[in-house]
Amino acid sequence: MHRGTLSAAGAELVAVATGSAASAARVRADWGVPATTDLDELLAGDVEAVIVASPNDLHARQALRALAAGKHVLVEKPMAITRAEARALADAARASERVVAVGHEMRVFALFARVRALIDEGRLGEPLHLKLDLWRRPHRSGTGGWKTDPARLGSTVLEEPVHYLDLARWYLGEPREVLAWSSSRPEHPGWFENLDVRLRFDPAAADGGDRWALVTSSIAAAGHQIDLKLVGSEASVHGLWHGAMDLDPEPHARLVLHHAGGDEDQGVPQATGHAHDVVHQTRAFVDAIRHGRPVPADANDGRAAVELCLAVEAALRSGDAVALP
Repeated sequence: MHRGTLSAAGAELVAVATGSAASAARVRADWGVPATTDLDELLAGDVEAVIVASPNDLHARQALRALAAGKHVLVEKPMAITRAEARALADAARASERVVAVGHEMRVFALFARVRALIDEGRLGEPLHLKLDLWRRPHRSGTGGWKTDPARLGSTVLEEPVHYLDLARWYLGEPREVLAWSSSRPEHPGWFENLDVRLRFDPAAADGGDRWALVTSSIAAAGHQIDLKLVGSEASVHGLWHGAMDLDPEPHARLVLHHAGGDEDQGVPQATGHAHDVVHQTRAFVDAIRHGRPVPADANDGRAAVELCLAVEAALRSGDAVALP
């Protein structure tokens, strides 16, 4: 997917580092570019920027090596699988003179970006309550089954709910407290197949009451559906996306603004989602390098998302609310 976005974003794929000699050979044969299993060899070449799209446990260390080599970096989510690695990469990004972007690509999907635009335009008033629900089939296992290995994955919270927890931060700000519940089938203990997360935010200026988000997900279902409801002090918005899978090229999407004057369909294109919108993230990364524009999600966003996911896991283990700094 990342390779397919480069030319549309005005960039060129010049080299690949991959995990095995066999996959390097396939890249050379099928993609027509140099390929190696040695990341340092790639970083020593004529490379301006690097996309890190390896298994989760490699994200932070490979991004740090790319930064140390003077490259701009787009690192897939989660930016890291430990708090220490996330903070180390955020610190290195802050100290560098390079662009560091994190692959929270849902921020550039047409449906979710329009929700943020409605907030920025003041159409909702003050955001007060968010309900965001994911219903999807189980994850693909990844090359060599790495997504089934907790040491490589980190956790299923870092793999999929991280997107929706990031959206909650993007819409409502920094949460102050997290509660979480989960269940899994006996054959998949620890997968958090059905997950409910409740986030508490600072009180609203509108009425002085706490603001909340409920982020729920099931990875034990069929198809792929995302349901978003955001209530504001002046209006509310309801978004829906569903398809056969996350990469469905022909999904159904709708976003409706509800207010005292009636309902307004926001005209979200049907061609939205992973199969269509990831190119906007790559284009923003290239524009940040060439023109100094901001990226949709930076290293601080990546760090905060990792720390929020780890707080969810702590709440699941303890059964109690976990305070966030």
